[in-house]
Amino acid sequence: MNKMIKLPIFLGTVGCLCGGVLAVTNYFTKDAIAKGEFDRANAAYFTHFENYAARSELAIPEALAKIGVTLKEEIFSDADKTTSIGYVYTCSVVGFAGKSTPIKFTISYAEGKINNYVPLSHGESAQGAKFMDWLSADKNNINNLEAGKAQTGSSVTYQAISNAVTACTTDYLAAYNK
Repeated sequence: MNKMIKLPIFLGTVGCLCGGVLAVTNYFTKDAIAKGEFDRANAAYFTHFENYAARSELAIPEALAKIGVTLKEEIFSDADKTTSIGYVYTCSVVGFAGKSTPIKFTISYAEGKINNYVPLSHGESAQGAKFMDWLSADKNNINNLEAGKAQTGSSVTYQAISNAVTACTTDYLAAYNK
């Protein structure tokens, strides 16, 4: 047989086999990956407040949903849910790497200010990853996002996170100041 025919047949066969292996791997691992992401998110919630179990999920205003907030919860000091101690927002924003690998994080508020920031996941490229590393390096960096803007190549990632944090802060303070 001619090499012009053998090579495409060989490459097509190898491509189909590789695609099949990836499909089978995805089939067996997608549930474990989703459970791992859920477990990491759940553990992150307890770093915000020790009694995270006493919480109530709130409706997400349209303005927050547009900016990337996927969950808003009010946290209470007691199981009867009579004394509010803060809020936790879960966000998923699009940074430098694009929609396929969003930046996911939680941010909590208590006593009129940011309580904690916990990164969940991101697939940022080198430029965005520098900003994400800077942000995660110190708990207080979330209070001074403007300083992180100076990280080389971080403007898109900075803007995405900054917009979400600003929107969450505004929403929290509106409820806190009532």
